[in-house]
Amino acid sequence: MEHDSSEKKSVHIRIVTDIRDGHRKETTAMDAKGMYYKKGETIYLLYKEKQEVGEIQTIVKVAQEEVSVTRSGAVKMKQVFRKKESLGSTYISPFGRMDMETLAHNIEYKQMNKKGRLFMTYDLHMQGDYAGKYALTITFKEA
Repeated sequence: MEHDSSEKKSVHIRIVTDIRDGHRKETTAMDAKGMYYKKGETIYLLYKEKQEVGEIQTIVKVAQEEVSVTRSGAVKMKQVFRKKESLGSTYISPFGRMDMETLAHNIEYKQMNKKGRLFMTYDLHMQGDYAGKYALTITFKEA
């Protein structure tokens, strides 16, 4: 992928989430087709997923100091991650609204030729209750 192109490229995306809550560990993985583009120093990944509640559009924005994940459609949410900062957000689904808070421990983004990888670890609180330690890995490669 070119270094500074606002041209959108088709990519294959894999999202893997590991959730640890005490001794319990749950891993989910999802594959999606999406788009990649770079605007200045900021990377954007766009993809759609189908879930039981309906279709969800997701935009992952990787900037210099922060990552944001914005979801719209059947679910509305914007999570912002900054290393060592506790940040609040809201999750709205057909089942109602929930307040969320994330504390990112690690954010790593690597880009190689025609592919990239975002890795983050964070603590998640939902409605004030600890929901677990999350590890999120998003990999993508040009289609």
